[in-house]
Amino acid sequence: MKKFTLGPVEMFHRTAVIRDKGFCYFRTQEFSDIMINNSKRLAKILNIQDFNSIIYLAMSGTGAMEATIQNCITNKDKSLVINGGTFGHRFCEMLEWHNCDYDSVNLKWNEELTYKHLKPYENKNYTTLFVNLHETGTGQLYDIKLLSDFCKRNNLFLIVDAISTILADDYDIEKYGIDVTIFSSQKGLCLSPGMSIVALSQRMIDKLQTMPKQTTFYADFKDYLKNIKRGQTPFTPPVCVVFELDDMLNFIDEKGGEKAWLKEIEEKCLYFRKKAKEFNLKIPEFKKSNMLTSIYLENIDAYKVFCKLKDNFGIYINPCGGELATKLLRISHIGNTTLEDIDDLLEKINICIEETKKEDMK
Repeated sequence: MKKFTLGPVEMFHRTAVIRDKGFCYFRTQEFSDIMINNSKRLAKILNIQDFNSIIYLAMSGTGAMEATIQNCITNKDKSLVINGGTFGHRFCEMLEWHNCDYDSVNLKWNEELTYKHLKPYENKNYTTLFVNLHETGTGQLYDIKLLSDFCKRNNLFLIVDAISTILADDYDIEKYGIDVTIFSSQKGLCLSPGMSIVALSQRMIDKLQTMPKQTTFYADFKDYLKNIKRGQTPFTPPVCVVFELDDMLNFIDEKGGEKAWLKEIEEKCLYFRKKAKEFNLKIPEFKKSNMLTSIYLENIDAYKVFCKLKDNFGIYINPCGGELATKLLRISHIGNTTLEDIDDLLEKINICIEETKKEDMK
């Protein structure tokens, strides 16, 4: 079995076996030291000044998205959401669920976000902008500078779901004035699922201090910020994943650090796209993340191709949902895969496409 999925990814063997080695009890100084060391290294990768502004949640990325809304948004806020796919739309659903005032910039799946989409919302008293920076449902990577400049001009808090961006694309909290960054263990970090991480700017931390009592007891960010100073979480963290994170950060350092890591992913990404074009596979034109490539199949059922890859060859890629379920395949470039694996994948995709065509002609 081989996974070219977005998460869980094909884990590196050295990290996958961490949980089999055993580890210390978590309410100890030894565990706290690991948590603090992890935070210091993540702060360097994210370019955030205070490593004590990074909190760890035992929940999925969606849970962290909702926790961010619960902690950082009040009924006095007016939010703007970049809604260009499944995960941008999820922010809309959550804000609506929590009776929060918002508007959304609605994009078609293959429509690139530009300033013309933001211009109507200039000087309209919005307080916050939400974006899933890499819209994982399609593969589009939004222009962070465009969004950052818009937020700075309009004095908006910038909240970024970077779940499919961290350790795949360049990301700089300080440079772009990002107030909340949300990411998860099972994607760019190449760990087991079960942990999400939220990094907060000092500006957002200051806002939290003025907020009313939280409606969420379990995910009260103020409690997590208090506990992380001693290298702990208020409740049981995903202990295994914390130790996996320690190993993965060591691995990234051994590989030459974040820039070398990103370069390797970019090389796999560009290699795949070049080879895919040689197979006459159609790739969207919008700006794309290095984390994944979407393949658009016009006259073939993409979901049938996904099933054939899985059932006949034990190869897992990402199908798509909704109206794109029969049109898009999504292939990840993160995790423990090689250029040789990519060659094999593309050959198998081509076989599955040809088999699907023959079946459809019957």
